[in-house]
Amino acid sequence: MQIIHVIYLSIFFISLTGCRDRNIFSDGERDVQHVKVFYQEGKYGGWPANWGMWSWDEEILVGFTHADHKEGGSSHTYDVKTGLAKFARSLDGGNSWSVEDGYDAGITEATWEHNIGDKSKPSKMLTTSIDFTHPDLALTFRTCHVLDGPSSFYYSYNRGRNWEGAYKLLVDFPGRNPVGIVTRTDYIIDGQNELTAFLTVGFREGDNNWREVAAVRTTDGGKTWEHLSWIGPRGVNSIMPSSARLDPSRIITIIRRTKPPRMVSYLSEDNGLTWAQLDDPVQVDANGHPPALIKLNDGRLCLVYLLRNAETVPEGIGLYVTFSSDNGQTWDIPVQLRGNDGANWDIGYPRAVQLPDGNVVALYYYNNANDQIRPPYRYIAATLFNPDNY
Repeated sequence: MQIIHVIYLSIFFISLTGCRDRNIFSDGERDVQHVKVFYQEGKYGGWPANWGMWSWDEEILVGFTHADHKEGGSSHTYDVKTGLAKFARSLDGGNSWSVEDGYDAGITEATWEHNIGDKSKPSKMLTTSIDFTHPDLALTFRTCHVLDGPSSFYYSYNRGRNWEGAYKLLVDFPGRNPVGIVTRTDYIIDGQNELTAFLTVGFREGDNNWREVAAVRTTDGGKTWEHLSWIGPRGVNSIMPSSARLDPSRIITIIRRTKPPRMVSYLSEDNGLTWAQLDDPVQVDANGHPPALIKLNDGRLCLVYLLRNAETVPEGIGLYVTFSSDNGQTWDIPVQLRGNDGANWDIGYPRAVQLPDGNVVALYYYNNANDQIRPPYRYIAATLFNPDNY
């Protein structure tokens, strides 16, 4: 595939994406690079984990939320009403990026992150089976709300340049009465029309509400979905799994928990029907953290995550990675890939992929708001590193 250095396309493009000062850093010893994927004055870029990340050779696509920057309060510094779906694409292994509009590409259902008003089109039933083995497939699950649902899904056969959907995500959960599916994107392709997905499901009882993680499977290309199992105890707020297949019968999933914050790990040895809890892979803080888990070409598991509180570990706020050589039974001591550069708590939500050359590209949102000489805006960042160095 021809490599196109999109950073040179035009002055307008450079200004829009912020690649003019993409700030690539490298720690000579381990050759870690940090790239600004999307940065714009007065704008907020956030939460790649809410959308998904896909790769084809050197081409990478990731979804994120774009909004106006808005100060005030103790939460995220963005104007909720201005949130829109965007995608960032790299054609050179993550070194340079262009930004594409989600609505123009076919993301046409309004959600809490995609405020398109009267342009919104309701989700519909899928009637034609998706070919999950299509070489240019991308699939994304989207929740309309954070507790009550519903969720829908889109698919693309041309690497996310055009999306088909939204399609209704309907699952029967025998013996349970959830208030909605409120999932992000986490799935494992098992065959042409077979796919296992890991969903976040919302519950409400009186004044109490929580979410749990369910494993589901389709064998007809997404037209129907069967509930396989609940992962973890009932009533414990659990969200945003990241999963990997170890072999034809074994799956590992790592789940974000809140109140108290934990990152918990589960192993299934019967293809998702039952689960056994493993030791937690890492210590987390704040309100918990979504994991980015991938299985490397050398067989190791790679877990990327971020910490938001300076006092949690001596290294402080930043981006971390750890590895497992025994399928998640034990994990190496985490290594900080990025930190000490003025970031405050409003960072994280990573995704990661491994490229054919072996390098890992991790996407997340970041800021340098605690550095008085840098602007406060949140942006989408990429960190490129070679896992062979760890």
